[in-house]
Amino acid sequence: MAKFILLLLLAVAGCAQISPEEAAKFAPKDYFPNMKGCFLLHNVKSGITDRVIGDEYCKEQLVACSSFKVPLALIAFDSGVLKTTKQVFKWDRKKHEREALNQDHNAQTWMRDSVVWFSQIIAQKLGPKKMQKYLDAFEYGNKDLTGGLTTAWLHAPTSGKPSLNISAYEQLTFMNALWAGTLPVSKKAIELTKEITFLETSPKGYAVHGKTGSNSFNNNSRHRLGWFISHIQKGEEEYIAITNLRDIAPITEDGYGGFKAREITKEILTDMGHW
Repeated sequence: MAKFILLLLLAVAGCAQISPEEAAKFAPKDYFPNMKGCFLLHNVKSGITDRVIGDEYCKEQLVACSSFKVPLALIAFDSGVLKTTKQVFKWDRKKHEREALNQDHNAQTWMRDSVVWFSQIIAQKLGPKKMQKYLDAFEYGNKDLTGGLTTAWLHAPTSGKPSLNISAYEQLTFMNALWAGTLPVSKKAIELTKEITFLETSPKGYAVHGKTGSNSFNNNSRHRLGWFISHIQKGEEEYIAITNLRDIAPITEDGYGGFKAREITKEILTDMGHW
C-alpha cells in the first residue's frame, strides 16, 4: 500500500507513469467481492486487533447460525448434558438432506459435521431457563431465545422471527474469553470444547480451532450468510480470527456461506503470513 501511494505521488509529479496493471498490483486486495464482509484478527498476547476489514459490518449483529455450537458445547459440558467427547446421541431416523446427519453422532462428530439435531437435543435437555442463564452469563450477543429454544440461532434474517444474534466484535470477545479461561464454566468444559473444535494444523504450523456457521437470506440460498470464528496458535503467537459475509447479489456457485468465510479467512491469514 505504501509503495502504491509513493508511485501515485511520483506520477502526479510527472516523475513516473503507472500502468493499470501496476496500479492493480499494489491496490488493496478485495477479499469480499460482491459481499458485505467483515474480518477481525486479534493478537491475544498484545491485546491489539491487528487487522480490521469492514468495521461497519463487524459491528452489526447477525444470527449466530452454527457458530453457536461453540458456546453450546461449553454449556453442555459444564452442565453435564455432555460428559465426554465420545458421548453418543441416537439419530431418530428422520432423513436429512445432508447424508452426514443421518446417523448416530458423538460430541466430536457433532462439531465436525455440524449436526443440527444434536444441538437441538442438547437445548431440550438444558431447558429454556438454564440456557438463558448461561447466555446471560456469557453476555452472548443479544441473548435472545424467544425465537425458540431449538431454533433461535437458525432463523434466516428475512424470516421475521426473533433470533439469537451476535456481532463479529462480540464473537471476538467471546472467543477471547474462552481461550483465556475467564468464562464462568469449569476448566473441564473449556478443555473439552477446545478439543472438539480443533480443525487442522496449517502449513506453517498453526493449530487451528474454530467453527463455521451458514444460513441464507432467501429460500434458494443464493444470498449466503456465513460465519467463521477461529483461534490460531503457534508457540507464543496466538490470534483470534473472526469472519462474516453476506452476498449482495445472487451467486451462481454452490456451497455454504460458512465454508466461504473459512476460505476467505485462510486467504487473508496466508497473505499476512499466519497460515
